[in-house]
Amino acid sequence: REATARNRANGGGAAKGQPNERAMEGLPPKWVDRVRDMPPEQQQQFFENNAQFRQLPPARQEQIRQNLEKWNRLSPEEKEAVRGREQFLENLPPEQREYVRSTLLPKWQAMPQPRRQAINRHLAMLRDMSPSTQQGARNDTKFTQGLSPDEQSMLRDLNSLRNPPPAAEQTPQE
Repeated sequence: REATARNRANGGGAAKGQPNERAMEGLPPKWVDRVRDMPPEQQQQFFENNAQFRQLPPARQEQIRQNLEKWNRLSPEEKEAVRGREQFLENLPPEQREYVRSTLLPKWQAMPQPRRQAINRHLAMLRDMSPSTQQGARNDTKFTQGLSPDEQSMLRDLNSLRNPPPAAEQTPQE
């Protein structure tokens, strides 16, 4: 289980067409970074010469190869965004990271693409707002119109992860 959690953070994003976070399981995290940074020819050579990879079941090997192909097709900006999400996840407190991995991510992945896009549109609008304006918008029925209660909950959770209040805006204790 620990290996699963560790590798989820090293595999990439969960959006369709992007590397699946679990697709690199079976390889140590440092290998994941190293292999992702190699040109495709060197990736292939690494897999041919790596005993641990060759011992994985064929279906697992194929999944890892397909994930790397998706990674290789990403633009430099998309790769940077994936790495940023990985870094963000690693910097979360352990209990929050576990919540994201065990609850939030599976719910997100189970949502149909159009519903994820609707939530992403709302997140994009919230991103440009101050924290107090964000809170008002999240509580405004006009803003959340068209989102189910579960989607509204997902929006709140994702927004709090993506847009934590800056330390300077937190109320100081006197």
